[in-house]
Amino acid sequence: MKGHQRQLLTALTSVIAALAATGPTAADPFLSPGLYQVEVRITLPNVQDVAAPVVVTRCVSPADLESGKAFFVLSDNPLRNCGLLDYLVNGGAVSYRIACPGPNRGMAVAVFETTATTYRGSIKMNMGGKNMTMSETQVGKRIGSCP
Repeated sequence: MKGHQRQLLTALTSVIAALAATGPTAADPFLSPGLYQVEVRITLPNVQDVAAPVVVTRCVSPADLESGKAFFVLSDNPLRNCGLLDYLVNGGAVSYRIACPGPNRGMAVAVFETTATTYRGSIKMNMGGKNMTMSETQVGKRIGSCP
């Protein structure tokens, strides 16, 4: 396992352990289903202004919240086609990881904070054999009910 992959795995393990240790509380709201406006921004380490943020409108269903797809990759990225693993919801915090199959596989670690009507977080991605890392940051707010 390469150093950057080990760092991602260590970061995920730390996040999951911290979330599990805190335990859920009734005061922490989880995201409500509905229509969300989401600002998506891609960043690369040591590079400014990689791309302008993109704003998307999407319907978040109860099934999306249950499966983790509500917080999945929204950018045009190869990791969109990989599996979501270890999805954990703990009150107002969500985390998961992504692992692609095959040699030189891509991987990612995601951490989000939620309220009843907003969410924000990032997906830190390693593109596998390309030895390239990037982050996708999402900031979403509920703007109504799904059509």
